[in-house]
Amino acid sequence: MGSDDKELDDIREKLKATEKALVQSEKMASLGNLVAGVAHEINTPIGSIYSNSDLMVKALGKLRDLVDEAPGLSEQPDLERVLNALDDIGRVNQTACKRIVSIVKSLKTFARLEEPECRRTDVHTEIENALTLVHHEMKNRIEVVRDFGELPAIECYPNHLSQVFMNLLVNACQAIDGKGRIRIGTRSEGPNIIIEIEDSGRGIEASHRDKVFEAGFTTKGVGVGTGLGLAISSKIIKAHGGRLDVASKVGVGTTFTISLPVEGPIKNRQERADPAADC
Repeated sequence: MGSDDKELDDIREKLKATEKALVQSEKMASLGNLVAGVAHEINTPIGSIYSNSDLMVKALGKLRDLVDEAPGLSEQPDLERVLNALDDIGRVNQTACKRIVSIVKSLKTFARLEEPECRRTDVHTEIENALTLVHHEMKNRIEVVRDFGELPAIECYPNHLSQVFMNLLVNACQAIDGKGRIRIGTRSEGPNIIIEIEDSGRGIEASHRDKVFEAGFTTKGVGVGTGLGLAISSKIIKAHGGRLDVASKVGVGTTFTISLPVEGPIKNRQERADPAADC
């Protein structure tokens, strides 16, 4: 093959790659608009349900006080069973509402509806906050190993980084069947900081690794994953001028590696007003 033919082939490959990127960009823009509408529509009714559920729990507490004060009522087994059932319903409703609110928050983040404040932040604090929030996924099952190095405070959007850490930690927990281990390592590397979240889970099939950051892709099955967590995380890290990479071996585990610049997104300060501007 002559040099001219090789050059033409290279140009064709670049054109194909550019076309693919443009198509994907258009899909993401359309998906973002759709997600924004869905999040807005869900937010109002779930707010009403959450408020009513909270009111019901408080009213039930007062009802219990009245029953306790009334002679003989507190000794009625049927009444006690009804009150206990209402207690359970209230707790389940509140848990369900919190889950939906969390999903809506993720949708808003994905659609760029919320722009948190950019400020100097201790990454270790955000990691610990995320660990607290996902503790229910780990309790009595997963050992967390903190392999923290010395890190400077970095310029970032802390709420968005917290979202990334939560997404990666939940994924790590769900990848582990039974008991397991998650190692969180941090270190400085020149102008960047590195965060590694390594699990001892099932690992990711080689054929899936190139797709894990695509919106809508999930290996968790219907009703378990939305397919947005890693897509959101990738967008956030790119918006900070960083990288999110994955390495995995089936049956051994998976490691997500985040690289972030200490000085924040590699953009001028005006552009930083939109944390997802380059996604």
